Amino acid sequence: MKGILKDLNKFWFGFGDPTTLAVFRILAASVILANLLVLRSQWTDFYTDRGFVDHDLAKRFMSPLVELQGGATIPRLNLLGGYPSEMWSWTVLNVATLAAILTIVGWSTRAAAITLAILLTSIHHRGGFVLYGGDTVMRNSAIYLALAPCGLALSIDRILYRKKNGLTPETDRPVISMWPQRLLQYNLALIYFTTTWAKWYGNLWKNGTATWYPARLNEFKRLPVPSFLNDFPMVTITTYGTLFVEFALGVLVWFKAYRKWVLLAGLMMHGYIEWSMNVPLFAFAICSMYVTFYEGEETRAFFERLKKRFGKETPTPADPDSVSDKLSPNPA
Repeated sequence: MKGILKDLNKFWFGFGDPTTLAVFRILAASVILANLLVLRSQWTDFYTDRGFVDHDLAKRFMSPLVELQGGATIPRLNLLGGYPSEMWSWTVLNVATLAAILTIVGWSTRAAAITLAILLTSIHHRGGFVLYGGDTVMRNSAIYLALAPCGLALSIDRILYRKKNGLTPETDRPVISMWPQRLLQYNLALIYFTTTWAKWYGNLWKNGTATWYPARLNEFKRLPVPSFLNDFPMVTITTYGTLFVEFALGVLVWFKAYRKWVLLAGLMMHGYIEWSMNVPLFAFAICSMYVTFYEGEETRAFFERLKKRFGKETPTPADPDSVSDKLSPNPA
């Protein structure tokens, strides 16, 4: 038992390479940036008093105070809650967009990630009417980035640090606590496990007909797919297949022998949903977390293999004597 607890402690709170967190930072912040750019076209409609949801209505829908168990309350994080000014609303959006860009490139990463998490949370608390699961994933991702040392690799901050201290990518090997990455892994697995659990209590999922219905809802239609995919017996296959893949993403993904295949199945599932159904950015938001199931050392090794395959290596200057020996006839 002591050995098991020791291994668990090492897994959750050990130390490792930050490269995976850096890749997640780029992917997650890019999705958030895309979402903020999409919101710009409808910002006035949903986040200002000239739109559908004015300041007072937003406060009634999502109270400025969060009631805790026992009757205690805490303020809800919402920088848009006390300022109905339209100029302030647009300022929050613009600063959040800038923070997302800085987080992607890794410039003042910690400050940018914290700013992005606070402002994105404020935006969601101001416009609770239009939130869906993808928004929750993006908000959680932003909070995890703010907590994690995600700027220690693949960032402008790290390039400047190397330049200042005379380091090279080969000699620069930062080490971080792994708990932020483990938290991301756990969150992703929990999403899929609880989703499978909830679906299994639905009769349509049990009888194998659940995926028949979304294909008949016009608001979900996006790009065309072959008609047989939305008819029986394919509906039964996709219904139970979805349950199995989501269960695997919650449980089997933790086992290294199955990890690659489980994540590949998840990418295929979400790729099909992204193609066929109008659920904006959800696939990109959730799949950006997949990389966290690879250790930083694995991710770094992957990039090094790519560099060797596609990069141009500078040849090492040869010893003139050894070159002449190779060009001259064998003395024997």
